[in-house]
Amino acid sequence: MTHLPDPKPFSVKSWLKIVFVSLFIMIWLTGMTAGLMAEACRNDRYDGEKKLRFCNISLTAGSFFDFSATERAKSATIRVEQAIALAQLGREDEARVAFETAIKDVGRDKRRLRDLHLRMKSEPHLGAFRLWIDVMKEQIRRP
Repeated sequence: MTHLPDPKPFSVKSWLKIVFVSLFIMIWLTGMTAGLMAEACRNDRYDGEKKLRFCNISLTAGSFFDFSATERAKSATIRVEQAIALAQLGREDEARVAFETAIKDVGRDKRRLRDLHLRMKSEPHLGAFRLWIDVMKEQIRRP
């Protein structure tokens, strides 16, 4: 019968490597999930419940990265897509909140706001576009 040598105890350096690799993998997987789901969310071939699911997953996974105004402005596109999906499902109150959040996240960035408006102009679902216009008018009236 062969004897296996006694295992060496883990050193601090080994533990640090394990922690670093684990953190890297978790952050990388979260970012990949957010990115892939965002791409599916923006894809026009999905609508309704499926589109909403992709958008929600992307926003949830991406919320880890929303620590700056720039990152929140980037996620505004996904919020608009989420609002479109909600409007397609007839959930207008929730869609209105998502549109308001997207506009708030964009802040004073006129270029991003223009991009969101151009996206909405190309939206075939008229209910979502009308809701977008209503929310924009409300935002303009606010001080």
